[in-house]
Amino acid sequence: MNNLTRRMINSLAEDILNIYDIPVPIQNMEEIVEKLGGTIQREVSFSDGTVERNGDGFKIILSLFQDEKRERFTIAHELGHLFLHMGYRINEKLWEGQDNNIYHRTGNSEREYQANEFAAAFLMPANRYLEVLKSLAVGNKVDTSKIAEFFNVSVEAASNRGKFLGYLKW
Repeated sequence: MNNLTRRMINSLAEDILNIYDIPVPIQNMEEIVEKLGGTIQREVSFSDGTVERNGDGFKIILSLFQDEKRERFTIAHELGHLFLHMGYRINEKLWEGQDNNIYHRTGNSEREYQANEFAAAFLMPANRYLEVLKSLAVGNKVDTSKIAEFFNVSVEAASNRGKFLGYLKW
C-alpha cells in the first residue's frame, strides 16, 4: 500500500469517527456497529470475521474463538471493508452492487492490508495516538503495553500502529 492510500484511509477513518461522534478510545464496538446501521452475529466460523450487506444496513459475523482485543480489531477491520470496498454510505452505486458480496478476514491481499490500516486508524487515530504516546513516554522510551491498554488493543497492534505512523522504530 502506498503512502497516498494510507493517508486517504486514515482520513476516512477519522472522518467517520467525527461524523458519527465516536469517542476514542472506543468503549463498546457493538454500540458503534449499531450506530452505523449494522448488527453483529457470532457463530462458529473458519474466518475471524465477515461483513455483508443486510438490507439497507450490514451484518458483521464474528468467530466465537477470539479474545476481546482480537474481536474489537476484527470488527474495525470489517468496518474497513464496509466503507472502503463496499461503499457503505459513501458510494451508492458501489453499495447497490453488494447484495451477494461477502468479505472475509483472511489472506494477505491489498484489500486486507487496507482494511487493517482502517481498523488501526479507527481504533487508534494518529493524533490521539501521539497524545497518548507523549503522555506515557519517559525520555525517548515508551511502554507500548500501556498504549495498548489505553486503546484496548493488543500490544502488537499498538506497536505496529506506532511504527507505521513513524512514531516508533521498526
